[in-house]
Amino acid sequence: MPNSIHNRRLSLLIALLLANSATLAEPTTALPLVTVEADDATAAAAADLSATATVTRLNATTVREMAGAAASSPFKAIANTPSVNFQSADPHGLTEVGFHETLKIRGVGQTGPASSRNIDDLPLTINPGGSKGILDLENVSEISVYRGAVPVGLALGFSNLPGKLNLTTRAPLATAATQFRLEGGSDDFKRLFLRQDSGQHGIFSGFVSASENQGDNWKGNGEFERRNLFSGIALDGGEAWRIELYAGDNQDERHTYRFFDYATASNFANFEREWSNNPASVDYYDYNRQQFEDRFIYANLRGRVANEMQLSIKPYYLNESGDYWFSSVNATDTTKSRVIDWQIDHDNAGVVTQLDWQFTPTQLLQPGFWIQRQQPPGPPSTQQKYRATASGLVFDGWQVLADNDQHQLLSPFLSYLGQFNALNVEAGLRFVNLRLGALTAYNATGAAAKLTDADAARAAGGIDAMASAAEKSFDEWLPYLGLTWSFNPNTSVFTRLGRSYGLDVNLFPYYYAQKTLFASKGVSFQSLWDRLELETANNLDLGLRHAQGNWDVGLTTFYAQHENKQSTIYDPTIGVRYPWNVADAERYGIELEGNWRMTPAWQLNGNYTWNRFRYSQDLALSAAAVIPSEGKQVVDTPEHMAKLGIRYQHEQWNVGLDARYIGERYGDVLNAERVDAVTLFDMTGQYRLHRSLALTVNVLNLFDKQYIGPISAADDAIANFTAALNGVTGNGSTYQYGAPRTFFVGLSADF
Repeated sequence: MPNSIHNRRLSLLIALLLANSATLAEPTTALPLVTVEADDATAAAAADLSATATVTRLNATTVREMAGAAASSPFKAIANTPSVNFQSADPHGLTEVGFHETLKIRGVGQTGPASSRNIDDLPLTINPGGSKGILDLENVSEISVYRGAVPVGLALGFSNLPGKLNLTTRAPLATAATQFRLEGGSDDFKRLFLRQDSGQHGIFSGFVSASENQGDNWKGNGEFERRNLFSGIALDGGEAWRIELYAGDNQDERHTYRFFDYATASNFANFEREWSNNPASVDYYDYNRQQFEDRFIYANLRGRVANEMQLSIKPYYLNESGDYWFSSVNATDTTKSRVIDWQIDHDNAGVVTQLDWQFTPTQLLQPGFWIQRQQPPGPPSTQQKYRATASGLVFDGWQVLADNDQHQLLSPFLSYLGQFNALNVEAGLRFVNLRLGALTAYNATGAAAKLTDADAARAAGGIDAMASAAEKSFDEWLPYLGLTWSFNPNTSVFTRLGRSYGLDVNLFPYYYAQKTLFASKGVSFQSLWDRLELETANNLDLGLRHAQGNWDVGLTTFYAQHENKQSTIYDPTIGVRYPWNVADAERYGIELEGNWRMTPAWQLNGNYTWNRFRYSQDLALSAAAVIPSEGKQVVDTPEHMAKLGIRYQHEQWNVGLDARYIGERYGDVLNAERVDAVTLFDMTGQYRLHRSLALTVNVLNLFDKQYIGPISAADDAIANFTAALNGVTGNGSTYQYGAPRTFFVGLSADF
């Protein structure tokens, strides 16, 4: 990847930063039921005994510390929170599985073309693609991790089965300020971040920030590079009105790490094994990469329409373009191996409108409406095939050739919050109308197979009616109830009840790849499309929280019943396998968490999760057999996890050690491919050279543990689809190793 142009661009951005910019001041008023956090970013949040949701909040200091040197993965920042299982093959948290994030909360991963995280409560980012890390985490003031059911106004998105992450954009300071970070480390990693705040000038404030990351993969010849520009302005009309506007551009390019089958990954003699260095081979490392550019803008426009009423309008828009390149290595016939270029160009636009009506001093009503239009993929619609030759790649037709109309979501909601002496209540109801866009498939053989332009190939091939489908709508009601009862100022008990939903849209590539078999039986894609159902989960949490003096502890028990969970089934009437919403599953467990300020300098925090997440029935494997999956743990779901951290803060020193235990998990539905438990240690240290200047050191995987990290599991339809294309006859699960010991050193300045 050439660096000269990038370096000139970064130099220009830095000059602009130093020249002028602006910032956003926090509002000085809030409705009585809104929790106001401390202004000091270094202040630790006290235990919230009155919260009406199961949520963990990380302040700005914790987010930046836990995110690591690259500071671009919000999932890495929350890896030590309860019930979170986040795996990555790289030390920066950038690895994907099946073109999606590798995050699971209570064993549940994100489904559909969406991310599990929102920004300022807006479902701005989408999947597949590169938008998962569009913010530098220095520009995030808080991350809230919601588990199980989520209040209706905070769970917006194409799906919300695992819960939700919400990133709160960092409010710029009321006075002019500069933040600077320079970091370097293992594998030629280097990063520069700069943010300039202008301070308040009349009603106007604003900021601009820029960053550039570069580094090598820890094995093989791959590398990564990320460049980001982000800015915000605010117009503050006091209590009457306020306008906030944010915009950014993020460019991400990186080579991907190789997945291996279970037998290969289980032999740690292969720990350094990676893609080939031979350009004539289909598994050449430069044929396995991704590159994306994201341009985005979002706003919060709010004003007081009456003494007790405030209206907010929050529009957002994101456009993304780029490619996934990957090797499709056929396991049984190497002549069928191909390099695939998945071309992506999609956008996401929406608006959330909400009225806050404080009709009594202790009661708040929040009616709202959310609308979103999202341009696919997914499902995938434009994938080219290439043959690897001694002279380079040669175009070999289309893996997928289709066109997809926009998906649309319409969702009115109503929330009620009330305080009644010792009882806090949050009740809500949201209706979701999800309309999947019409999908038009095209014949990719004949003349179309020789054309590299997608539009020309569609015109030459003509419509494939058997593989096409009209738009389809789903309707669902999502209730929520959160109750918290305080026995006294130190102890409270709570319950949360609510429904979450999700939908994968990956049936189409299965059908398209096997359409000859489907067509021979007279089975159209439309007939399968019409039978798709939403996956839903009914969630229940019960627990207690106690805080006293310098310590607090919390216990949460959770239960959920999943219906229509997607898995890959065998259809004996056709003789093929494809993803279907047929599986039911049940999960229950406990989360135990606590904090202890042992002395003014020493603090201990930790949590433990026990999670039984089991399939409720056997799944069809063939015309005459089933997978005996009933009672088996859902794939890639450790039953036990524990996280423990200790911090020492005194005068110029801030030193921390974190331990994370991830229990054994399985990569297949039968629980035959067992991945051993692992305990990992990370260390961080900071020495403040001056009031505004600090030196930091980070060591990840302190004891250089070799272990299996991300799993592309067999119940994931994309994983199975890729395996089917590659001629895999087993369950199709593949595995990556986690990163070895990695060092970083940095210099930060705030003035």
